[in-house]
Amino acid sequence: MGNIKFKKEHTKKDNKQLLDRNENISENIPENTKKEKVANIYDNSIKNDKHTNIFFLICIIGVSLAILLEIINVQNRKQNVCKDYNVDRKIYWVYSAHNDVDNKNGLLKHVHLVLERIGYEKSTNQTPWLLFWSHDYPFRSLYPNMHRLKTHQKVNHFPGTGFITNKVDLATSDSKFIPKAFKIPKNTKEFLKYASENRNAVFLEKHNQHRGVYLKNVTAIDLSSGESFVQEYVQKPFLVDGHKFDIGVYVVLTSVDPLRVYWYKGDVLFRYCPAKYYPFDPTNLDKYVIGDDYLPTWEVPSLAHPYTALGFSMKEAFDHYAQSKGKNTTRLWDDVQAAISEVFLKKEHHIIDALKNYPSKDNFFEMMRFDLVIDKDLKIYLLEANMSPNLSSAHYPPNQLLYEQVLYNLFTLVGVAQNVKSNNATANNMISAQKNIAVYSHECSTICKEDCEALDVCKLCRPCLEPKLKSNLLNAHRENLHKGDFRRLFPPEMKPNARNEEQMKELNHMNKLQYLWFQGKCNNDKTWCL
Repeated sequence: MGNIKFKKEHTKKDNKQLLDRNENISENIPENTKKEKVANIYDNSIKNDKHTNIFFLICIIGVSLAILLEIINVQNRKQNVCKDYNVDRKIYWVYSAHNDVDNKNGLLKHVHLVLERIGYEKSTNQTPWLLFWSHDYPFRSLYPNMHRLKTHQKVNHFPGTGFITNKVDLATSDSKFIPKAFKIPKNTKEFLKYASENRNAVFLEKHNQHRGVYLKNVTAIDLSSGESFVQEYVQKPFLVDGHKFDIGVYVVLTSVDPLRVYWYKGDVLFRYCPAKYYPFDPTNLDKYVIGDDYLPTWEVPSLAHPYTALGFSMKEAFDHYAQSKGKNTTRLWDDVQAAISEVFLKKEHHIIDALKNYPSKDNFFEMMRFDLVIDKDLKIYLLEANMSPNLSSAHYPPNQLLYEQVLYNLFTLVGVAQNVKSNNATANNMISAQKNIAVYSHECSTICKEDCEALDVCKLCRPCLEPKLKSNLLNAHRENLHKGDFRRLFPPEMKPNARNEEQMKELNHMNKLQYLWFQGKCNNDKTWCL
């Protein structure tokens, strides 16, 4: 303890001596020198502070610039995103669960080509597309996507059209234009009764899903199968240079309730059997079944010259041949229209019911190909409707023109190819507005003025016109302006001031009003009659 105390006292003494020595040194420095030293210290302190402030200022400026730059970059990214996903940018995507449809040289080659030519870019479902082209029926596998459609988006199928494109559903429809058919085994009893009453009848056994077709006697048909149906075979077809053929008519559905259907009059697909029909041999399918390797128009001797050398369409080449044989092709094409129209009128209620599960019915359109055959008297028989008809010319390059013209006219008809880059009402009014759908001026200004129920046509007058019907009539007006080589199938052809009560009596409420509207347009302008 004593040593520790001694050390502390010694340390205090040393410290005191050191301080005294420093004071003595300080006292020996001149006053001016002291001031200069203090001033130098102060100046250095200020300089150091300035440097520090400048440093911090530079840091603040740098950080601010970095933040500003990042804000600019974010804005640019947003602008780029908006640019990429702008509704005015025409974007489409394609889909199939089983086929390579993204390949621009593949199955949908001409779909891709035509869309690119009218300014569309191929993208994916992750972008705000304008058009969705599905090779398959999309309402099962893509059900959620179909329920989030925006008003401007278009889909190339209608829900519920399977009641038309399903082979057995169409074949077993009650129609004078469809050969008699029976589901097996469900309608076996009815089939056997019909066969016994028509002993000269021959039947084709068809698979419900694929393309297998076999001509069989009644005793050879498997009546226990649940995967097939039987349909009466047209035994005496009309032949061209000895070849049987079928006719493929392209048809577009644009609306239901009210119903609007168009058929492509620019041309029709004719496919001929590669083998001559006679002498007939049921084991040789090339004589009576149209396969992938069919005989095209330009290889049929009597049709090659008008089609190739003279440049006529397949339909015109056939009409010329049939007329040279004394046949009335005008009646033939009238019957074709009647047969297809009847199918849509019979099946429309199924599509209306299916659409109840979707927010809007204005997003959909559908192009089908109806296949028909004709007998020796040019009586037509409707066989099937193809949901996604073949649009590839890989096998027959000359068909490219037909497919691309059909597609272009389709996209024009349904508004996919329209040039208006906005979807607001003001822009659409440039195409179709209230004045364009006004009809029956006399009735609306007199009889209907005080009573919307006075006449059926009163419901078409502006004060009585319901918003749903008005929207449909505006669409109908746009379609008429842009239908190109499509012609109206339903409502049917009309004559000015000649209302057909017989045609209207079977129509539902909306179809009847739309019929009256087209009749009103026809009364004022003959070009609307067709």
